[in-house]
Amino acid sequence: MSQSNLSDVQIQNLLTDLTSALLEGNGDLDALLAQYHVDDHDVQSLVELIGELNNTILPVEPSARFVRRLHQELIGMETGNVLVRVRRLPPRVQLAAGIALVAGFVILSRRRASSETRQEKQEHAAAQ
Repeated sequence: MSQSNLSDVQIQNLLTDLTSALLEGNGDLDALLAQYHVDDHDVQSLVELIGELNNTILPVEPSARFVRRLHQELIGMETGNVLVRVRRLPPRVQLAAGIALVAGFVILSRRRASSETRQEKQEHAAAQ
């Protein structure tokens, strides 16, 4: 393509059309080259490269886990429960959340125990 004066956009369009024609196998390369006003020997190396890439690169089916994670990242919706959300937090934040949770349980249990003790004292005093 050294002799042709194609712009970058025209070169990109040529490559797109050339790749599509070669991959589909139904394109008329001579008509395509005439459309862009390029010689056959100018694009021969590109035709060979496209063919080699087509033979080398194999399509891969993504795993269900990858698809699910990608969907969550793109949509931004969390479908997991609280434990899944906590697991995604940094370790320091996980530790702080665990300490806060334990402290909350300790405070609630002490209040409950002191409330039960007061209630027992009141019942004992009313019985005398």
